[in-house]
Amino acid sequence: MDTSTDYLFPIEFRDVDYIAALYCGNRKAVENKLLGTGLKAGLFLNGKPIIALGLIEYKDSDLGAYNEVILAIPVVPIEKPSSILNWLQLYSPLHKRKLGQYILHIPVTSSQSMLAGRDIWGYPKIVANIEHRFLKNYITTKITDTATSKDQVICEGKMGIGIPIPSMDLMTYSFLNSMRLCTHVDVDAGMKWHPFANLKITIQDVDNPIAKDLIELDVVNKNPVALIRSAKFKAKFNEGLKNS
Repeated sequence: MDTSTDYLFPIEFRDVDYIAALYCGNRKAVENKLLGTGLKAGLFLNGKPIIALGLIEYKDSDLGAYNEVILAIPVVPIEKPSSILNWLQLYSPLHKRKLGQYILHIPVTSSQSMLAGRDIWGYPKIVANIEHRFLKNYITTKITDTATSKDQVICEGKMGIGIPIPSMDLMTYSFLNSMRLCTHVDVDAGMKWHPFANLKITIQDVDNPIAKDLIELDVVNKNPVALIRSAKFKAKFNEGLKNS
């Protein structure tokens, strides 16, 4: 199955270990990444735009089992305000929400996932070596070179205490055949907020594309300002809505 016609919506992800870490990034770099998209940074803290890093282990899904890393910018359409109130949109109903994730990189370990992500939603998926080691209080993710198995990007650190929070749905912006899509993701998950997590990103290969952007966005060797984890994450990805 390698085209959108092979799948029925929603596409289900039934058993997932999901980690989302938010970092303060570089405003100019974010603006450059979003040029020409009609989107702008949607979340700020202390005047700095938020960058999102997702570390995800899919154990059972319509696209099979695989590992994934997502580097994204939380955004709103350029005509919408960038306000502190945008943080409240993380819990807004999807049909009212304008805050979504614009994905810069999304390496995966599965060709099926890569093809589906590209063909259905226009996500910039590539196949890469990704090793996750998700323990109760310690996380390690490594992206390694497919030819040499040398480390390229490492995310590692302690989770700290977890505070239960309500599940939040997700939304993404992407481009398929030059058409902007807005995709709603219905989430069913017991989530925890880890306010003292120290998940840090280190770079071993500065020529790796995702490593280059992590450096430009100025999130390397920093603690996240927020981290959310769900060890029993379930989600339903809907068909992208055009012109949204």
